[in-house]
Amino acid sequence: MKELIKKIGDLSLPLIVGIVVALAWANIDAYSYNSFVYHELAPKINFHFLINDVFLVLFFGFVSIEIVHGIAPGGNLYPIKNTVSNLMGALGGILLPIALFFFFNTFWGAPSYRNGWAIPTATDVAISLLFAQIIFGKKHPAFTFLLLLAIADDVVGLAIIALFYPDPELPINPRWLSLVLVAIVIAWILNKHKVRSYWAYLFTGIFSWIGLHHANMHPSLALIFIIPFIPHETSPGKERCQTELDHFENDFKPVVDYGLFFFGLSNAGVVFSSISILTLIIFISLLVGKTLGIYLMVKFAGLCKFNINNAISNLDLLLIGMTAGIGLTVSLFISEIAYTEADIAGAAKMGALFSLFNGFIALMVAKLIRKEQEIKHI
Repeated sequence: MKELIKKIGDLSLPLIVGIVVALAWANIDAYSYNSFVYHELAPKINFHFLINDVFLVLFFGFVSIEIVHGIAPGGNLYPIKNTVSNLMGALGGILLPIALFFFFNTFWGAPSYRNGWAIPTATDVAISLLFAQIIFGKKHPAFTFLLLLAIADDVVGLAIIALFYPDPELPINPRWLSLVLVAIVIAWILNKHKVRSYWAYLFTGIFSWIGLHHANMHPSLALIFIIPFIPHETSPGKERCQTELDHFENDFKPVVDYGLFFFGLSNAGVVFSSISILTLIIFISLLVGKTLGIYLMVKFAGLCKFNINNAISNLDLLLIGMTAGIGLTVSLFISEIAYTEADIAGAAKMGALFSLFNGFIALMVAKLIRKEQEIKHI
């Protein structure tokens, strides 16, 4: 049973089911859907707040775990000099979608759309890797390449959310950020005194959450400042054993995996009439921007003598870019905080949802190319 629960979570099925339920509900009865999501349970607290400001603390905490493991000695991103091509690919997959978003928006969009420039920069790690596993298999170097690229993409994505998307209706109150600094200092002290229980660190994260919330920055990032201090080192030369960070990840993984059902339910309830030119701008910026941005920057890295595995062909690299163009989870989140107008936010969310088709496009291209190759060999 545990294996089944884990498998369902790994396939991101709870998120996909949540999205489907939200879309169906909103298009059948938008009034009851909005009443459920935004009904005030307590002063300034509703279901949407509990998901986007509380549950996502765990989600982004898990994203930061990938980064911590990646940059640690022996991790996928260690040493950094060996992953320059991945980092440059991630940079290309961020900069070109931004450039395309502004280009398309200048000619076909509207000034009110500008704040959504970061929506097409995101990569949904779990679902992108799911498609990559189907296309390449886990043992193919293209799968590992996408994994490292997605981790680097996460680092930049978290920075973008923190720096460029404070509450649009409230100015940043930097004095409260001192409470985040206090939380970091406490976590550092706990680490230095070898406190093993991850619960002590999670409690410290409450101070970080309060500081970000009152500073009018998004509190869902509260744990990314704390996660690096949860003990995760293993003794050099010894077989890797479970660390406290591993225990935290194992204990809360089902909560995060299945909690994404409620994230999808809370954020994907968009009526199809919300589709506009913004939807197309985001979709094309993700598909074309990620595909060409990653491909061109990796090729540029090669010219600078930072080569990738020879087993990764040009076609593989293009497929990696298409697969990385699945924005979904983080794109939905940025759509929610980028726009205050419901209609514009709805159109942006539709673009984020349609980006799921980028994985199917990559899958279809891979099958067509391989079929042609098989015919040539007959």
